[in-house]
Amino acid sequence: MLRSHKTVATVVGLAAAALAGTAGPAAAAEDARGKQLEAGIEAYQRAFPKISLEAAQLASKQQDERKELYGVLAKGGEQTFGGASFDPVSGVLKVFATNREGAAVAGETGKQLGLKVETKLVERSFADLERQAAEVRARKDELGRIALATSGVEVENNRFVIAVTPAQRAAIAESARLAGVALVDAQSVKVEEDAGCTSRAACDWTIRAGSMIWNPSVGNNNCSVGFTARNSANTRYTYTAGHCSSGATLWGTGNQSIGTLSSSRNSGAVDAAIIPVTNPWFKFDSGGEIYNEFFPNRSVAVDAVAPTLSYIWSGDLVCLAANFTSPNGPNFCGVVGTNSDSSVRGMVRVNGFDACGGDSGGGWYWLTPSGRRIAYGIHSRSNLGCHGSDGGSQSWFSALPTVKSTYTPSLNVETR
Repeated sequence: MLRSHKTVATVVGLAAAALAGTAGPAAAAEDARGKQLEAGIEAYQRAFPKISLEAAQLASKQQDERKELYGVLAKGGEQTFGGASFDPVSGVLKVFATNREGAAVAGETGKQLGLKVETKLVERSFADLERQAAEVRARKDELGRIALATSGVEVENNRFVIAVTPAQRAAIAESARLAGVALVDAQSVKVEEDAGCTSRAACDWTIRAGSMIWNPSVGNNNCSVGFTARNSANTRYTYTAGHCSSGATLWGTGNQSIGTLSSSRNSGAVDAAIIPVTNPWFKFDSGGEIYNEFFPNRSVAVDAVAPTLSYIWSGDLVCLAANFTSPNGPNFCGVVGTNSDSSVRGMVRVNGFDACGGDSGGGWYWLTPSGRRIAYGIHSRSNLGCHGSDGGSQSWFSALPTVKSTYTPSLNVETR
């Protein structure tokens, strides 16, 4: 499609200045052009203050190899893979398998890839744990109600857990026992939904993760654009956070409308909404873009999408395409703490970066050492404050595999 918009000039070399000017004392790693290795090192150092430089470098360099191992294990079938957990400080990748054959494959493949792998046999696969989680969260009793708000999967303990207060424990102890659910003490985590009304530079050339999104009129920016997706009929949609929605109203970015919101969900591990792309200006684009200030035309490609929740591991380097506080700032990065945080609705927790108001709906992606970007999720919330202003250092997002399996099964995120 020919367009009259002027191509946005490439901006290079501003990352350091942007960090110094906007991020303050809680400055985080960033995804800037050609600096994916540095972003990884900085993110690991921020999330693990005692990590050595050598360990941070190795953790960042070996991300591709760790996911290559996942590909081998996935071929063995979902019933043999119990998940994995990476410890950047020691460099150990723990792989959990339901049988000795799967564990042996993990150990041998890890050795061939130059990884330090430890294996452990577990009773249930990660897929089994996900199925149990879905069943319990769908219950209409008190157990289901509490599980929807505070439950998650503990990979290392191979169990589905619900975080409860003493009163809640007494009320659901028996039903939890019968359902085979473990109860853990609820942790007090102060969070806020990252929706706000600050300004950000317009970006309406294409729809890309990380641009600001408005509702119901131009300039009323309150959240961020997530990834775009299509269904089998080739109808195009835009994701944002579910808590950003305000009914069937018009949404847009820059000076262009996108369409009228058709559905939203803000329950359990899913905080997402979808907007059909009806504006012809956007309707026929190829999609699969992320806003990045420091690349040509401020755009980078979505290269792939996390296929399963078990693909997302603690220790993964992830970056957020959203930055309300700095219109021309970087995409900040952190490290996955868990792919299913029972303290915050079973969402994916990111350590080392506290997002800000207005960042909700933005796209989280894994930044590989080679510079590929794998879509992971939709930003939902973070610690109180902004960029550590209240001492926070964590963010949470809805994993795209969970969003797809429980909310929008017909949609596939666009890639390039």
